[in-house]
Amino acid sequence: MLGNLLAGRYQVLQILGGGGFGQTYIAQDMHRPGHPKCVVKHLLPVTHNPEFMETARRLFTSEAETLEQLGYHERIPRLLAYFEEHQEFFLVQEFIEGHSLKAEMLPGQNWTEDQVVLLLQQVLKILEFVHSHHVIHRDIKPENIIRRQQDHQLVLIDFGAVKHIQNQLLASPGQTEMTIAIGTPGYMSTEQGRGKPRPSSDIYSLGIVCIQALTGLHPRELEEDPNTGEILWQHQTQVSPAIASILSRMVLHHFKWRYQSATEVLAALEQNFAPDAETKFTQVSSALTQLHQVSPSPQQSTSQQTNSILSSYQYKKLEKILLELVGPVATTLLRLSTSAQNYSELINNLAQHLPENQQKEFRQKAMLLSEESANQPQTHINNLPSQVPPFSNSEITDSFICECERELADLIGPIAKFLIQKALKSTPQISRAELVKNLATTISEPQKASQFQQRLGY
Repeated sequence: MLGNLLAGRYQVLQILGGGGFGQTYIAQDMHRPGHPKCVVKHLLPVTHNPEFMETARRLFTSEAETLEQLGYHERIPRLLAYFEEHQEFFLVQEFIEGHSLKAEMLPGQNWTEDQVVLLLQQVLKILEFVHSHHVIHRDIKPENIIRRQQDHQLVLIDFGAVKHIQNQLLASPGQTEMTIAIGTPGYMSTEQGRGKPRPSSDIYSLGIVCIQALTGLHPRELEEDPNTGEILWQHQTQVSPAIASILSRMVLHHFKWRYQSATEVLAALEQNFAPDAETKFTQVSSALTQLHQVSPSPQQSTSQQTNSILSSYQYKKLEKILLELVGPVATTLLRLSTSAQNYSELINNLAQHLPENQQKEFRQKAMLLSEESANQPQTHINNLPSQVPPFSNSEITDSFICECERELADLIGPIAKFLIQKALKSTPQISRAELVKNLATTISEPQKASQFQQRLGY
């Protein structure tokens, strides 16, 4: 299969996994500019019997339609295409650049409670959307939660459509479609193991992922009460009573006693913990909007950066600290704050645009950086390479880039700046019309995408 061109368009680059009746590949789309990567899921029917193929075709179409609906969520991969070729079935989905949480959950290394709360808040919001479409993921585990490279947000992947189709096709006529278990041992609840998952089964799996993060123990290493079947985990880590109570209820042995919806868990979190990562992102975005309203011209900005008291070492370290707290808006926030007269003022300026529960942490890290950087070479910020290399494309002027950024940010937030820079870097000689069209594809809602193009006259 490696090197094959599927549907005359998708060239297979790498086998990701699979076996039996299905395979998953990384491919590149030869019809799109830059040949971007995508994920191809391949269903191999066990027989080409006409009756069997008709059933397989019906199930395949149904699953594809479900994935199409789910792909409207910004943190679920979009369905790009589905097709039948040589009596075999293929799903093509968006490739998410990043790494899975498995890479962050190393044996013996414990996450902080704050990290776990943010994980819960982000994934539960995805599950809230998924369950509202009457879909159960059925395979939530660290490998299926991706931290997206562009904005550090968590993305939920692998809804097991191929496995779902296989199981329905293999079921005998007297069985229902939920009689064969789909999932991963250790992360799978008892009822799911019997082939009868519910929304609370996904909640159970997510709870297990969080307990693994807090304890540094794989689910197989966790103890179980022999009388009740409940997981014994709290003695393995130090957590607040609030998070211990929430997680323990998420992983109760009997599904009836767990939270019955993602919304219920989110409500419990909101009563006990600070705003989630997305709220923080919104707060920083609002702060940036206010800064842009009074921001200096490009010439003034350059002058201010030249007079900055930051060394290149301090600048890079501060940028890294901010990226961990607020994501891709960090660079803009830092550059807009470099007009301070001294380091202390700079830190105070930055802290003002962070949520209150993050300000103390940021100030502490920044002060440690000040002490640490005393022995580093003092190469100042004006000697750093520009964040975005100059463009030789005469059609794409600075004023047009600013206009694109302003209109796109109004629709999708501060990630707009990153997306524009990425588009210009990947295709330096792109025309205005092509740039606007490409940026419009990053807007998930068709009406807003059309609105963006109209505003820019394309």
